[in-house]
Amino acid sequence: MTNRIKPLKRSVLVGTISFIIILCIVLSVVQYYGYRRMIYERYEAYIENVLNYAASVIDTDDLAECIRTGEMSEKYHELQKFLDGIRDGMNIHFIYAIVPLNTEPRDNIKNVIAGVSEWEYENIADELVYLNMLTGDSYSPETAGKYLRAYNTGTLSFFEEVSEWGDDYTGLLPLYDSDGNKVCALCVDVDVASIRGELLSSALTMLVIIMVLGGGFALFFYFWSARNVTRPLEQLESSVADFAVSCQNQKDPQALHINVPEIRTNNEVESLAAAVTKMSEAMQGYVKNIVYTESELARMAVLANKDALTGVRNKNAYDAYAIELQAKMRNRDIRFAVGMIDINDLKGINDTYGHEKGDIYIMECCKIICETFEHSPVFRVGGDEFVVVILGEDYDNRAALVEKASREYEKKSGDKSLEPWERASAAIGVSEYNRNTDTAVDEIFDRADKEMYAAKAKIKQGE
Repeated sequence: MTNRIKPLKRSVLVGTISFIIILCIVLSVVQYYGYRRMIYERYEAYIENVLNYAASVIDTDDLAECIRTGEMSEKYHELQKFLDGIRDGMNIHFIYAIVPLNTEPRDNIKNVIAGVSEWEYENIADELVYLNMLTGDSYSPETAGKYLRAYNTGTLSFFEEVSEWGDDYTGLLPLYDSDGNKVCALCVDVDVASIRGELLSSALTMLVIIMVLGGGFALFFYFWSARNVTRPLEQLESSVADFAVSCQNQKDPQALHINVPEIRTNNEVESLAAAVTKMSEAMQGYVKNIVYTESELARMAVLANKDALTGVRNKNAYDAYAIELQAKMRNRDIRFAVGMIDINDLKGINDTYGHEKGDIYIMECCKIICETFEHSPVFRVGGDEFVVVILGEDYDNRAALVEKASREYEKKSGDKSLEPWERASAAIGVSEYNRNTDTAVDEIFDRADKEMYAAKAKIKQGE
């Protein structure tokens, strides 16, 4: 059953619309959060200016004494009028001084002073705060915690808070007396509703602009692509499809010719049509040699990675395999060990009986390696050196296999019924990959090499 092909025009239209929708969402989100940060920074700068202005006229030593005694001084009354003026004259929700106490459900904040508007004096005078008045349950433990954490920082801080007086964005500035002791926190609140309204209006405006521009672009792009891309590609696709049918089981290279329609788009599609024509012409020549070339390449690839004497993989193959192992080590998704095998007394065989006998000796030693580690790749990396990358089932039984190979070498090297070059003797060293400490294949190789030399020393001692 063949897959149903989707028309390119429809794909272009769907893709364009999807792109515009995603673009609208992304740009709207980016614009919203960028503008949100800008608005909050603007309000923070404004709040900071108001706080610094108010703090500059406050006698903190006098205010500290008022808090301590609970008596309102003349300067306290002057400060009250000053804060009232700020409350009525500036675009803020509240300005007040408090002492954060704790995060209990009740009486977690102590009032010191608060700016009062004319409306509040006229309508809710009996509800106004006074010096050292506790707040009762006006502030939730969570909100009181925000005040307390900001106060404890000792510097200007900003946070959103919700209380019975509204949802505000608050700036808190700790005030200190002349001895450097914290007296209270001077706070300015700005109504968050106005900030959110400004953000929403900006986001909706930007979304409408993006959608209008995106819709116009989508229409333009659809009609432009139909004229310059999709329609010419449909014509070209039809020609190539006809060519694919005609060249099935075709033995004659001269029949490999595509009838490409005339395309005049002055873009890459026109160049593609010309390239397809040239490709069909070049294909006629390539087909004659392709089978021969593929077979030669396959043969050369095998020879480049195969040891001519033993038939196992060579040093080039090991280097490439080590690169793959290194990549898997970075992902820590492999278990393996490296076995280093060094043939004993190869030089003596070569010098005494000739290199032809030495080659037989090498193959006898290699045979034991391959028969022992039959599930793992074996590499001849030097004249008398082999490497085994111990994997899978061999890895699970590595200790037993190393012991088996050592016994085979010991048995065959001591078999006096064999000619010297038919015997086999080698030292084996194995090192396991430790994913917690090893970072390179060479580290494991070096450890295996040391283990091999230790084994070779024991063999010589036994002699």
